Amino acid sequence: MDMDELKHVINSFSFDRCKKGNQGFNRCLIQLFGLAGHGKSSFINTCVYVWQDGEYKNWAKAAEGYGGKTTERIPHKITSNITLVDNRGWPKLDGYGSGEIFAQLGNLLPLGRGVEFTKGFGLVEKIVRSEKLVKDSDFIAPVFVHSVKHIIPTEEIEELKSVLHTAREMTGIYPIVVLTHKTYGNLTTVESSFRDMGIERIFAFENYTQEDHFKTRGRHEEVLKFLQEVIKDAQFRVEHQTRNPVKEMHDRKQFVMNYVHQREKKMEQEGLERKKALDRAMREKELKRQEEEFERERQRRKEAEEAELRKRREELERQRSAEQARYVEIQAQQQANAKGGKKFLGFFSKKK
Repeated sequence: MDMDELKHVINSFSFDRCKKGNQGFNRCLIQLFGLAGHGKSSFINTCVYVWQDGEYKNWAKAAEGYGGKTTERIPHKITSNITLVDNRGWPKLDGYGSGEIFAQLGNLLPLGRGVEFTKGFGLVEKIVRSEKLVKDSDFIAPVFVHSVKHIIPTEEIEELKSVLHTAREMTGIYPIVVLTHKTYGNLTTVESSFRDMGIERIFAFENYTQEDHFKTRGRHEEVLKFLQEVIKDAQFRVEHQTRNPVKEMHDRKQFVMNYVHQREKKMEQEGLERKKALDRAMREKELKRQEEEFERERQRRKEAEEAELRKRREELERQRSAEQARYVEIQAQQQANAKGGKKFLGFFSKKK
């Protein structure tokens, strides 16, 4: 299928053409989600550039460097029945931001509005307030965007796998994975990591940018084939499954609320564990301090006792030395006296 044929298929897509009718769906919402700074906005620029086939513009306000800039849910219309959504990325896989990510993915927060990461049950309140601002007639097509520049660390694989499985559990669809910056890293390694997580549909792109927007047939075709794959899957699901958009929206809402509840319990438990660990560390530190203080006091007493013992020994030694000297002195005196007595007796003997 050449590019003109691909464009025709995409442009003519409508849920009304499905065998069972649209079943209440009016639009395919291609939901881009993932970590901040992995190229979601640049990928949207690429898709719009390819589709319009005109002058390149920074429609999605993509950041020039490596780092996320999007802080709200921004829709970008491709056709009257297809819309790309640039959702706010989260800074790390775990933590409080995960709730907002799934709330965006489930289309529970309004388009064109800012997304703030909240603690506690603030997200639940935002979802309830947004009920009249979101459309249950939108078909959710989840697309996870990841930069090949970022090799997935071993310690993050299970967390990322959990994110992708949670997305599938909430939407009923395994996310398509879009790999950006495909020529700036080890594409084979990253792609293999996602396949090991159970991902089957993976597309790799080098995004068009303000600095590099020279049109190539290869990049154009890759983008069009991606869009075709998304709508082909959406059409298949509406044609071969009995769907109820209102119920699906309600189920996603319950799913995210339960997720937030479990998240809070987990965070509370982790907080208690951290407090216990801190208390235990403080007790161990105090015990160590006491032991060191006891050891210092024991050493001080030992040194004082040894010093006192040395002092006594030295005193005894001085006394012994003094007594010895006194004894020698007495002996000398006695010997002197004895010699004097003999001379005296000799004198009187001579006189007689």
